[in-house]
Amino acid sequence: MRVVRATPDQPPERGSLRDARWVVIPGESWSELRHLTMFAELDGALVAIDGRGVDLKLEADIQRRAVHLLVVDDVIEAARIQKTAGITKVVAGHQGPIEDLLW
Repeated sequence: MRVVRATPDQPPERGSLRDARWVVIPGESWSELRHLTMFAELDGALVAIDGRGVDLKLEADIQRRAVHLLVVDDVIEAARIQKTAGITKVVAGHQGPIEDLLW
């Protein structure tokens, strides 16, 4: 399974998303990299956000709905987001690498 890690200083080019199973976006870079969700969906890659240690601002928009996995610190926050955000899976309290949760 090929995973592409996105960073603001070196965002992945669209061509690199083809044949990827996942695009992992760090929570602190969500506002800068959220446009990648559009390309990821078009190219068949799933989107994961590692929101641990971050005050993540998920606006109620189409890009948020393209996220398949979100990892956060707080169980209450995870339950609230899972209920209202349309994200496939929200996980709280995971201590290991986000790759352990990808399917």
